[in-house]
Amino acid sequence: MSKEIEQRIAELREKYKALPPEKKAEWERHIKKRNFLNYKKIELIKSELLRLEARRAQLELCDKEKELGLIEKKITCKKEKLLRYLGKQLNH
Repeated sequence: MSKEIEQRIAELREKYKALPPEKKAEWERHIKKRNFLNYKKIELIKSELLRLEARRAQLELCDKEKELGLIEKKITCKKEKLLRYLGKQLNH
């Protein structure tokens, strides 16, 4: 994955870890209440990312470099999409 995306993800993780659980739950309720369709899109992307990460792990064990590269590109695209959706929701 590109260094910029990795850096943005690391920053989001640090911000998210610093928040108390109550604030995390409040953000999720806010996103869900404000725009339910975007909330569902975010949840769908998260489940797709989980599936792709599992597939990537399988391919690493099988040493299939060509397919592994394709999966990593898909993961990068999904993470960028997730960051865009989260950014839209948290900035409003």
